[in-house]
Amino acid sequence: MILSKNTNNIGYVSSPSELSNREYSCVDLLDFIVGRAERDANLGLSITCIEIPSNFIFPDFSNYDDSGESDLLLRISRVIRSGQRLFFYLPSYFFLGSQIPDVVEKTRILLVNLARFLEMVGISYRSIGLRVGSAYGMRRVTMKRFCNELLDLGADVAGLVTVMNDEKPSLFSVTDLLSGVYYETHIPITFRFLAHSFNSGNLSYREAIFLSSSTWEKSGIPVVIHSESSEVDDDGFFISPIPSDFLEYRIPTFGLCFDCVIESNGGEKSCLKYMSECNSLRPMVINKISRK
Repeated sequence: MILSKNTNNIGYVSSPSELSNREYSCVDLLDFIVGRAERDANLGLSITCIEIPSNFIFPDFSNYDDSGESDLLLRISRVIRSGQRLFFYLPSYFFLGSQIPDVVEKTRILLVNLARFLEMVGISYRSIGLRVGSAYGMRRVTMKRFCNELLDLGADVAGLVTVMNDEKPSLFSVTDLLSGVYYETHIPITFRFLAHSFNSGNLSYREAIFLSSSTWEKSGIPVVIHSESSEVDDDGFFISPIPSDFLEYRIPTFGLCFDCVIESNGGEKSCLKYMSECNSLRPMVINKISRK
């Protein structure tokens, strides 16, 4: 049973449908991100986490010039200095470890453009969550390809990336990522709580979150993606990798300090509801009953 009531800094995975509807210019996207970060800060959320849609083309900020025509850079600088953390969540169609060249190239371009944007607004901390890719039964080869592709992008890009664990047992657990990615590249692991329920790598929740957090030793405060399952069996096991709409338990911290991003179907409402109710929620019981 986890008794910690520490919420740390908190935010939620935002999947903005408007990013899929049209092509964004640099000004358009900067305006969108500034607005979202300011709104989150006003709501008391310390993390702004934006999921990048599969069909979204992130504009190239390398030649962006504000020219004094707007106060967008001033506004985002102000919100970042106030302590607001930006984090970009790349879902499972952006893979550097893919065997499909087009997927790899699309992911490389996105990472480079994200890095240019983050440099422009003065962010140098780890702020991009990425997964390795489909393993096709060759985990080691896929992780090696991922590491090579990422390091080939240079330290300016690699220094912004974190790697996330997968829910499918055929893919990459914290155990896999520790030996196959972190030891090779020193890229920290962003722990996904719900994913670990289906792909534990023979680690308990406590072991997995401690190990993943330890990889952030030189990279600042860890980021954890937290969800509860939309379906739970009679023994309390999560039986669906699809997140629930709202959280029913306090987020287990195991006494660690990390920034927590809630991934749920309730989005902003789920996060605000949790913040208002967290101290009255039940602690989560980590069930030790074997699934077998």
